[in-house]
Amino acid sequence: MTTDAAPRTARRPAAAAARRAGAGALVLAALVVGHLVTDAVGVSSGVEAPFVRSGAVGERVTLRYAHVTAGEPDGSTVLDPQDGTLLSTPGVWLTVPLEVEVRGEPRSLGHAEVVGGDGRTYGTSVSGRSVFSTGTMQPGVPRWTTVRVELPVGAVPGARLRVALGSTDQRADDLAEIDLGLTAQDAQGWAADETPVVAGWYTDVPPEQQ
Repeated sequence: MTTDAAPRTARRPAAAAARRAGAGALVLAALVVGHLVTDAVGVSSGVEAPFVRSGAVGERVTLRYAHVTAGEPDGSTVLDPQDGTLLSTPGVWLTVPLEVEVRGEPRSLGHAEVVGGDGRTYGTSVSGRSVFSTGTMQPGVPRWTTVRVELPVGAVPGARLRVALGSTDQRADDLAEIDLGLTAQDAQGWAADETPVVAGWYTDVPPEQQ
């Protein structure tokens, strides 16, 4: 009896160890497969980042939800918002005219910001000093508006305009990034200019008819 019991006792730890090793191998395999799947779908590289569609002044940038074209930027130390007031700044007012044509369904664009040459981001809202607004647009019908942003002079050279659909969330959707072609000479000239730049409300009337 003693002779028979000893081998059974010895086999139990060996069998348990084998089961643990097998389970560990399965877990390791699952982790490897999960890592491969994650890499394949791009999660590890930021799946929630916006899809940036690059362009330049005068170029039509096509997004999932709209076509966007930026006109020539302008600047000054004084802004005329066409509401009977003038706004001054110790920096520079940057204005960028935009032509927007939405696609698919009626909608408005809610996000515009300037990424300055200093690496900082300067946002807008539908009211206040730095403003962007389009109102609700019909598909295929162009609308013209102006982005106005207050910047420090040092942010002007190399500045880029970003436009997107959502006002607070641009994850995993198209975002237009437009190189405004601005230089240090532009910044210095605008910083010394007190001639008001005009930034009116949005309109369906083409610029040549305004």
